[in-house]
Amino acid sequence: MMKEKRFFLSALVMLFFGLCLLFLYNKSISFEEDETLKKQMDALLLTLHNKIEETTHVSLASSVILAKSPHVIGCLQNQDRTQCLDYLLDIKNTMALSGVFENARLHLHTKEFKSFMRLWDYRNESNDDLSAFRHALEKVKATKRSIKGIEIGRNGMFMRAIAPVFNQEEYVGTIETVVDFKDMSRYFKKDGVELYVLMKNEYADIANASEYAPNLRLDNYTIVNQSTNGLHFIKSANFQGTGYMKMGDSYVLYTPIVDINGEYVGFFVLTWSESLSLASFKG
Repeated sequence: MMKEKRFFLSALVMLFFGLCLLFLYNKSISFEEDETLKKQMDALLLTLHNKIEETTHVSLASSVILAKSPHVIGCLQNQDRTQCLDYLLDIKNTMALSGVFENARLHLHTKEFKSFMRLWDYRNESNDDLSAFRHALEKVKATKRSIKGIEIGRNGMFMRAIAPVFNQEEYVGTIETVVDFKDMSRYFKKDGVELYVLMKNEYADIANASEYAPNLRLDNYTIVNQSTNGLHFIKSANFQGTGYMKMGDSYVLYTPIVDINGEYVGFFVLTWSESLSLASFKG
């Protein structure tokens, strides 16, 4: 009887230690998987940051070069669109053909922060006042230096690169290269990741020249870079900081959009299937 009790006790002890080892093993595997996922998400965010830097850097080079063109200088100095319209249209077509920026836009502003000419809408001569919301223009005039980043304007949220234009020493205005997020969306999509650019709805009054379909509106944000809404499952989300969540079989990674002026104007949201490997993103 004593031997049976000892055997039974030994079996229980072995079973207990076995279960403990199994639990610790599973915890270790889960921890390693979580750490791998976090590293891959960090690489994904770094890739996003690098793509924005790459785009705005090339855009800035475009703006700085165009700012030195006598056509552009004459345009702003004499307030005469005809002096640079054909020249800028040729530049825009060349940029599109070369594949630099298929969707790039060019915008000239007066030194009083008014729109002088939007190349994509050059027949519009309204010269609307931008001073209430395009604060990057004020920075360029104050510092006499070029600037790049994200800012919301009449036509929505874009990556922008703005350069001052001088007639000798006289400041006559600015020229801006404007790029949307379509190319960036395609870049992520080819590897199975969907990119959504969300603008806070409080900025809708500024972006009043853009019409966003009702299906692109969430409770707190508007999707500005997609024609379809793949975020119905987080319609009422109110994101805070950088983080991620798991919704069904999908991961959702989000990070704030900080504009040129240091304002939090929206969020980048990246989604992908649980079965997708993010190993291709190295940052």
